[in-house]
Amino acid sequence: MGARNRVIIAFIVIIVVAIAIKILEASINYLPKKFAEFYNTYRSVFIALFVAIGGAITIQLLASAVHILFKGSREAYFVRNIVLVLGYTILLLAIVITLGIGSEGVLAGATFSGLIIGLALQPVLSNFFSGLLILLSGYLKPGQTVRIAGNIPISLLAFPAYKFFSRDYMIPSLKGQILEIGFMYTKILDADGQIVKIPNTVLLNSIVIEKSEESKTIQVRYEFPIVCNPDNVLYELHRRLQMVIKSYRLYIEEQIDKQYYIVLLIAEAPPNVKTREFRSMILKEFIKTHRDLTNSGICSSTTQTN
Repeated sequence: MGARNRVIIAFIVIIVVAIAIKILEASINYLPKKFAEFYNTYRSVFIALFVAIGGAITIQLLASAVHILFKGSREAYFVRNIVLVLGYTILLLAIVITLGIGSEGVLAGATFSGLIIGLALQPVLSNFFSGLLILLSGYLKPGQTVRIAGNIPISLLAFPAYKFFSRDYMIPSLKGQILEIGFMYTKILDADGQIVKIPNTVLLNSIVIEKSEESKTIQVRYEFPIVCNPDNVLYELHRRLQMVIKSYRLYIEEQIDKQYYIVLLIAEAPPNVKTREFRSMILKEFIKTHRDLTNSGICSSTTQTN
């Protein structure tokens, strides 16, 4: 069913509800006396019920029509949820007006029901209003690729320091693409192809790291035995790395365990290359260099003694 047909059906539902109310009003005198008295007593409730049913069906049809109309766009779910929010807000006001509730009654009822419902539905309402805030503010949008981090987004893995050869800032987070922002939770497609549903309250209180196209600085650390001449190591590394990396820096960072020293490389990962793949490529060059120096006898105890 297309968007146009859904809109037509929505208008038909409105017309049917209006006609049903008119027919009921006109034929009430021809119905049994007890039913007529009962209807006259609770007339506003009957009309409000018709309005609620017809309004809910109409809002769902219009929301789905809008979703179909914007299908393929990143804002499809966003616009659909906005229609739902505005629609149900208007429907609630229409029901209140139909029931003839005055401002004093609304305030009194809201105070009493707010205490009861607010306590019972606190998690539900929290997620609902968090989702509403996310939708209206544009905090997140469907189609974005983001990282969702916790309260402490950045930490440095420093223990044991002498065994962590590729020391970088690690971000404990969930990375994925936002599929849909609902009123209770948000759907995210993670890197493994799984759909993760995150409550909106958690999402709103989390730190969101958007995907950046800028180059990223990486660090690669590698242990060389103390018997390897540092000058030879740096020369060989420069010779190899110049063929695969445009810009980088090499340092002898520190000595550990009195048997090894660490060579540190700092480089910029290109925007179109994944950080892990770039680090893996560099680490391969370190391993090849170490192997070739060992095979040539430069990194051997006999060479060091001589």
